[in-house]
Amino acid sequence: MGKVFVEYAILPEYRHAYLAFILERQALDKRLSVYEGTDQPGLFVETWEPVSHEEYVSMRADRQSGDNPVWSVMHSWVKGGSAKLNIWHFHEIYNPLSGN
Repeated sequence: MGKVFVEYAILPEYRHAYLAFILERQALDKRLSVYEGTDQPGLFVETWEPVSHEEYVSMRADRQSGDNPVWSVMHSWVKGGSAKLNIWHFHEIYNPLSGN
């Protein structure tokens, strides 16, 4: 299992629509946390955890393709469109000092 990060900038004119949308998504899936840059208002990062690699592959396809009717609504809100929606999957590394 790992953690997924999704990063994008929302155009100012879509901020209110985006916030309503993403808070609704968060209420439906408790694995989602959302952060906004303090130095860069409008820059958002979602974190999702736990997420398996297989879930991530599906999530990435859904978020970037425009085929998913739920998530594709965001594409016109993202500065640069879906091409500027960045998504990564990370797994925790083994730390021999902590026993993890």
